[in-house]
Amino acid sequence: MNITIFGASGAIGQLVTQLALDHGDFVTAYVRNAKKISLKHSNLSLVQGELSNSSTIEKAVAESDVVISTLGPASDMSRKLKGTPIADGHELMIRAMNKFNKKRLITLATPALQSDDDKKNMSTILPGALAKVFLPNGYAEMKKMEGMIKESNLDWTVVRIINPNVKYTGQSYDYSFGDKSAKWSVSRENAAQFMYSAARDNQLIRKMPIIYNK
Repeated sequence: MNITIFGASGAIGQLVTQLALDHGDFVTAYVRNAKKISLKHSNLSLVQGELSNSSTIEKAVAESDVVISTLGPASDMSRKLKGTPIADGHELMIRAMNKFNKKRLITLATPALQSDDDKKNMSTILPGALAKVFLPNGYAEMKKMEGMIKESNLDWTVVRIINPNVKYTGQSYDYSFGDKSAKWSVSRENAAQFMYSAARDNQLIRKMPIIYNK
């Protein structure tokens, strides 16, 4: 499988990249700074570019079977951040995928995005409400992404996470749409594992599962 990974130099992105290479996939890593990728592998190629560069994004997705984005908004409470670069980058990804008739997109978000499958639960309501108050710019990015993803004709999966900073000690993971009790945290390792496994799970197409450590 040919997989393009946006945000491949980030913590979750590096883990997804390693998983894909370990399983024999061919990976195109889209990064802002190629020097941040120390991994060397015959199945790994790098495309360096900004999220605002449509031509390099097109180059990255042209041969892909699956596009995975591990990019998320900055957790900035200062209210100084303006603009929606992550959401705008997703818009260019979607355009590029449509241009080359690519369908499968897996991306990372928070429960600020609302799923049609959601049941009323603390995990589906409170994170979005808190983000709206304390992280308004990040919240705006999530809501902008929600609209464009839902309106697209792609086979998308949005992997929603809360607090990916917990230490990984071998825990397994599960997912919820508010239909069952869920912890408010997930390790980066489990988030990466779920995102990678979603590439082969058609049951998750057009779904927004909330991932958590069991």
